[in-house]
Parts: sequence; C-alpha cells; structure tokens
Amino acid sequence: MYGTGQKRVLKLVPYSEALKKLQALHVNLGYETVSLERAVGRVSAEDVTSKLDIPQTDRSLVDGYALKSEDTLNASLENPVTLKVVGKLYPSSPPTECSILTKQTVYVTCGAPIPRGADSVIKIENTVLRDGEIEIRHVIKPGENVAQAGEDIRMGSLVLKKGEVLRPQDVGFLAGIGVKTVKVFKKPRVAVIATGDELFELSKLNSTGIADNYALIVSSLISELGGIAIRMGIVPDELSEIRGKINEALEEADIIVTIGGCSVGEKDLVPDAIDSFGKPGIIVHGIRVKPGKVTGFGVIKGKPVVMLPGLIASTIAGFYLILAPLVSLYRGSIEGNGFPIINAKMNRDLEADNSSLWRFITVHVRRVNSIFFAEPILGGASSLSRFIKSNGFILLPPKKALEKGEEVNVTMFSNEEFNRFICEGAVTWR
Repeated sequence: MYGTGQKRVLKLVPYSEALKKLQALHVNLGYETVSLERAVGRVSAEDVTSKLDIPQTDRSLVDGYALKSEDTLNASLENPVTLKVVGKLYPSSPPTECSILTKQTVYVTCGAPIPRGADSVIKIENTVLRDGEIEIRHVIKPGENVAQAGEDIRMGSLVLKKGEVLRPQDVGFLAGIGVKTVKVFKKPRVAVIATGDELFELSKLNSTGIADNYALIVSSLISELGGIAIRMGIVPDELSEIRGKINEALEEADIIVTIGGCSVGEKDLVPDAIDSFGKPGIIVHGIRVKPGKVTGFGVIKGKPVVMLPGLIASTIAGFYLILAPLVSLYRGSIEGNGFPIINAKMNRDLEADNSSLWRFITVHVRRVNSIFFAEPILGGASSLSRFIKSNGFILLPPKKALEKGEEVNVTMFSNEEFNRFICEGAVTWR
C-alpha cells in the first residue's frame, strides 16, 4: 500500500542493466553527406580508405641534393666525392621532371620529389658547392633523408572508422588525400520539456517561482554532445497538459526528455503521461545511483522518452548517466556517453557510506607538477554551485571508499573542460 500522497513505488535497477535496456532503444537515423568544412564534431557513418599513397611519390625530407648513394661509397674527408649539379626540384615540381645519371645530383628543397635514378638526399649544410659541382665528404646511406611513397599511408588502407568523431586533424587529413565530402550520421533532434507549476520562463520576473534554467543547462549539454536541442517550454503539473506537450514533441524530435515530475508524489505525473500512450510505455523507472535515483525512460510510438528528476543534482546525474549515452548512440558514436575521461589521483580521502546505491560524485580536476588530482565537491541535492565548482564526476560503487592518492577515472562535464588538459598526456577516451 502506498504512503500518503505516494503514487507509485520505484523499481530500482542496477545502472548496468538500465544501460543495456537503453541501448536496445537505439534507432539508426540514417546519414547525410556534408562538406569537410562542416564535418568537425560529426560522427563518420562509414569506413574511409585512402585512394592515394601518402606521400604519392618519394620526397625529400630536407633541403639538399638528391643523389645515388652508391656514388658516395668511397667519400671521406681526405677523399671527397664530386657530383655535378644537373637541375633543381621544388615541392611543386612534377615528379618526372628530371633524372640523374652516375656522378650527377639535383638540388631539392624539403618536400620536393626525388628525381629518377636517385635514392637518397644529402643535407645542403653537409656539402660544398663550387662551379656547379658539390663535394661530399662522407658516405650517404640508401634512403637517407627520403620519405618513401606510401610511407605514411598506403593506398587502400583504413584512415577513418565508422563511428569515430571527426576532429580537425581528421578533416585536414581527409582533405590531404583528396576527400571533399564525408558521410556522417544525422544529428538526433532532442525535445526538452520542463514540467512544474512553480516554473517560469527565463524572460520573465517572478520572485516566488523558479526560473526554467535547468532546461537551458540540459539543452546546452545536448548541443555540445552533437544533438539538436528543441526547447518545448514549460508545462504545468496537469496530466492532459503533459500528455499534449509530449505528443507535440513526438512530431518534432527523435528523443524526448522531460525535467521534473517523475518521482512518487501526487503531482509527479510524467510517468502516467508516458504510460497513457500505450505499450511499451515506461521501461525503467529508478536506477541504483544517487543522486539521480528517480531517473527513468520509456518508449512512445517507437521514440525514447527520458525522465530527468527536478532537483539539479539529480537532473545532472540523470543527464550524464542516461540521456547522454542515448544521444551519443543516436548520433552514431560507438560507445560511452560522448564525454571524455581523464585519469587523476584523489587529493584526499572520501569516506564510504552505508547506502546500497552507487554514488555520482562531482569533482574538480586540476594539474600540479604534471600530476592530475581530483577533489570531491560535495553538496545538497538542490545545490547548483557544486556543479559550477566541478568539472567532472566519478561513479563510485556502493560502500566504496577512496583514499588519498588512489587513481580514478573522471568523466569530464564537457569537451571544453577536456581540451584544457588534452596536451598534458593523462587523457583517454571511453
């Protein structure tokens, strides 16, 4: 029997089980072809192989003279070898513009093609030029200072895997092998619905209500993940109103997310609204994680609906643990929640608790003398400041304590936070 005002009993499931059920909801939204200028941050929808050798021809790695290495076999300080300069080549020169015979050489700048007949290059500073000839005073090895054709990338080799997020260097490389467009997964459209009689629009002033700022936070995080956030506005705690707004969102989006109204109180009507559309309705309502315990999700007309709690700590935890992995799947990512991970050491002890739930612990990561430290930032369920002071989180098993110096994997709150550490050598991707 329910307690006073309690509508339902949560059936908490392990987070790992919730993730498996969440992954089963994934639908392929298809792909689109975009120019390389618009491809950064998108997810590749196909494997890409190189249609060229890189470099396409043997090229010089230095400014110097291309020659036959066999012509230098007897070169020494006492017995310098003399070669006749018969031409010049630059990076823009055609690869077959010139060739050399025995005892001949061609001046080449860095990046220039190697002339036919040559197999190595001597640096210009190791030669003496006199009257159109160079003197060489040491032996040059075959292949010295030469980048062989296909040395970097072989024709037909895999250069981009399906499911990989395209970075600026990836796009630049694709341009270098002649690719002009790339197939990427379509961005998922995510409708954000805020529920609650107490909420008011950000553009209005209300001294007794609560600003709809959580929806702004969630929408911004969705955009950073590569989704398209659609703000659907505020809906009061009325079943018909919530149902109508969800129905409207179904026409606009691939994923629907609600904020608030999903606990067990008499005004928590979002689960009822979802179930009112028919089966399958609610699939998971409650995960063994705190904060975020009342997070859940269901399906309406083949589209997933994620329910985020209304207190900020639970909202944020539910976003990173449930909504972020779902958006990441829909945008085509292989795994994870779309945010990077950094390896750090705890800067102080963190006591265990007696709960049977996993703990979502916010932390602030900082670097001290090439070592990364994670400082726990604790606070109440309604504390927004704890997230302002944090830049990531760790997920801690039940009854688990952490000791100072113990290594942890911190999921960063944003890619921007990660970029601050990307050159520090202590980062990995999940």
